[in-house]
Amino acid sequence: MLLTALILLLVVKLGSSDSQGLATAERWVRNSYAPLQRGVDWVQQGLVQFGIRVLGMQDLSQLLEAEQARNQQLSLENMQLRETQAEVERLRALLDYKNAHNSQFRLEAARIIARAPNNWYKTMTVDKGADYGLTVNMPVITPEGLVGKIVDVSSNTAQVLLITDREMAVGAILQPTRENRGIVEGIGDGRLRMVNIPYYSQVQDGDPVVTSGLSQTYPPGLRIGTIRDVQKEANGLVLSAFVEPVVDFDRLEEVLIIKSFQAPSEPVNEGG
Repeated sequence: MLLTALILLLVVKLGSSDSQGLATAERWVRNSYAPLQRGVDWVQQGLVQFGIRVLGMQDLSQLLEAEQARNQQLSLENMQLRETQAEVERLRALLDYKNAHNSQFRLEAARIIARAPNNWYKTMTVDKGADYGLTVNMPVITPEGLVGKIVDVSSNTAQVLLITDREMAVGAILQPTRENRGIVEGIGDGRLRMVNIPYYSQVQDGDPVVTSGLSQTYPPGLRIGTIRDVQKEANGLVLSAFVEPVVDFDRLEEVLIIKSFQAPSEPVNEGG
């Protein structure tokens, strides 16, 4: 503003004395004012465009929020559908297994409702108990193989000791040869170990291990795991080997309890 006032005073002064000077001053003023005016116009247009963009961004932001909410809802529904489908597939597998073995087993399906909070005792709790005819020492399985056995029962729940627990021992044999009877023990770290394998055995990595059926607790032929890392014991008379369980204990959600069984002429899990 100060610069503009000085320019006007200069124009007045020159205009009173010299028309040529006035014309020169006018040209100078116009030449000086023109860039300023263009700058003002540019700023005004920019503000207008900015306002349009801001208003447009507000609408776009609302649209984006609506789409995000819709996508979240669809993702939730999709997740629920996947969970339902997975549960249906698990239950279908249990039903198929139960139907395929109803001549050997009386089976009761149960859902896992709790797990042991520590790593020392490998236990879990299922949602059925004495009211469903469950008793201590009944084997617990899945279609994949042996899970463990019942060790405690209440009216509506039962506690299952997993075969990976240190207190567990199961009579077992190598499935291909039907010999080399040994004992599978829990190690406590999620793995198993087969001991008392005769030194002359041809046991090797990858051999499947199944229950021997020599006890009154477990029927024969239930899959336990797969031989890994055969080792010779210090006395040189027997071998031992780690056994990788066929059951993924961390992902168990439902199980089958064998309430009674009739030993078949052939192992129940032969051929898978």
